[in-house]
Amino acid sequence: MPKVKDLMVSEVVTIDDSASIVDAAKRMIQEKKGPLPVVEEGDRIHAIVTDRDIIAHVVAEGRDPSALRVHDIATHELVTIGPEQDVDEARQLMAENQLDRILVVEGDRLVGIISEADIRSDEGPLA
Repeated sequence: MPKVKDLMVSEVVTIDDSASIVDAAKRMIQEKKGPLPVVEEGDRIHAIVTDRDIIAHVVAEGRDPSALRVHDIATHELVTIGPEQDVDEARQLMAENQLDRILVVEGDRLVGIISEADIRSDEGPLA
């Protein structure tokens, strides 16, 4: 059984919680990423902001994106997994929490991210 560390992406695009919502949206577009882990002091993870957060908490509520910071809308209740855990555990966590990706951490340090697509790509073609 492969471990999370075998399939995770270790080069994760992150953002600081003091960044503006406009900067977060631009970064998502430039980097072609929907979720951005929110870090402080280099790689200490404490939240995540997604394109859905921007839509739900800024656009749909008619709030001014230039007046908001990432910490104003980021999700702080994180679903995480360790790099040494089995991929099946990651799959189960994603299913239980209705997520398509989860953060990989060691302590409070972000070391990667693993998605359903990462896991599926390891399974080979469907027959």
